[in-house]
Amino acid sequence: MENKDFIESLNSFCTKFDKHLEKWSQLPTFPQKLKNSISYINKTGGKRIRPFIVCEIASLFGAGFDKSIAAAVAIEMIHTYSLIHDDLPSMDNDDFRRGKMTLHKKYDEAIAILTGDSLLTESFSLLVKNYGKKNPKMSVDLILYLSCAAGGAGLVGGQILDLYPTGKNLNSIKRMQKMKTGELFICSSAFGAILGAASKKDFKNMIFIGDRLGRSFQIIDDILDVIGDEKIVGKKTRKDREQGKVTLVDLLGIKKSRLMAKKYIEESIEVLSHYRNKSDRLIALSKYIIDRSL
Repeated sequence: MENKDFIESLNSFCTKFDKHLEKWSQLPTFPQKLKNSISYINKTGGKRIRPFIVCEIASLFGAGFDKSIAAAVAIEMIHTYSLIHDDLPSMDNDDFRRGKMTLHKKYDEAIAILTGDSLLTESFSLLVKNYGKKNPKMSVDLILYLSCAAGGAGLVGGQILDLYPTGKNLNSIKRMQKMKTGELFICSSAFGAILGAASKKDFKNMIFIGDRLGRSFQIIDDILDVIGDEKIVGKKTRKDREQGKVTLVDLLGIKKSRLMAKKYIEESIEVLSHYRNKSDRLIALSKYIIDRSL
């Protein structure tokens, strides 16, 4: 699949996806200020890579968009909550995200914290509502994977290691990145496999792919923080260095870091190629991650 065709496919997915995200990330009974803040953050955009992975892997095993969309929205709600909290003054202290004011700058810190809390909590409710009665075991499996990916052994733990590193060597940085970024990518892949009732072998393959895509995505993020254009990236760059954080780029340099990211993508594509033309969009996504400028 050509890059242009993939971008069109991704944009088409985002258009459909965003309608469900806006509908399911809030309830009519929410206070109006909360509904406003959720709508604002939803409309700041995003590449929707994680939900795209959920739906594409589910499709790989015969589960259509209607079956996978709720799980995809739940993943994005967790991702959005993590960005809201990550941007807070007590953490990365960012004023802009995706070229728009961060939520605590648009409103205030309390609204930002509570909006993130709402998205986190409602993501689990969404899974129960959409899968609980139809397939209780599937619902339990989805919730278990998401809670592990988002909790202390995953996203939250990774954020702590980012703020309070236990070391500045390659292994400690890789561990932090796998937890903070990689686990949600792995969860996205696992969601797709669970929804598609994949075999044990296929499930293992999807976990591997999620891991490789997550690792590569974070390395490219680190590279863009050093050499990216703030107008294109949509947020302040060179912040890691200003805050004294050590990344793979600091240890390996840009060239070696990019080669590592490329190796991860090549490993992902090698496994995906076994699924022939069914995996064309996932292969195109893999190439997009390594070549992206956003």
